[in-house]
Amino acid sequence: MPLKAISPARAFNNTEQFIEDRRPVDIRHSLTIDCEVVQNGWRPTSLRKMLEERTFLHANKALDFTITECSADRPFEVWWKVLNHGSEAEKRNEIRGQIIKSNRQDACHERTKFRGEHVVECYIIKDGVAVARDRIDVPIA
Repeated sequence: MPLKAISPARAFNNTEQFIEDRRPVDIRHSLTIDCEVVQNGWRPTSLRKMLEERTFLHANKALDFTITECSADRPFEVWWKVLNHGSEAEKRNEIRGQIIKSNRQDACHERTKFRGEHVVECYIIKDGVAVARDRIDVPIA
């Protein structure tokens, strides 16, 4: 009788949240976010520029996500979602993906930890409604 290959089951918590489950969504404003990538000994650079130039982003970098353009009038709340994809995120049980209110003025600070396809989304909440959103891919090689 041949031996059957057994693949270990990966157990991880799928903690991703969706804005549609948290707030009514009526996207009527534009929003653009970017990220300043900071590493000791290197000049800070824009993540969008790195993506355009196909420059690799590696682990152990400081990431400062900010709103660079928003057509909604203040006052509004800023909410962020940081979602990790891939086998490394599953192995570490660090999918994340929770939607949280910004604890900094129009900004979100993160650090790169491990390889994978990561995504950061930003939402503008005005009068309890999501009125603008943007996302940026954060591929870590």
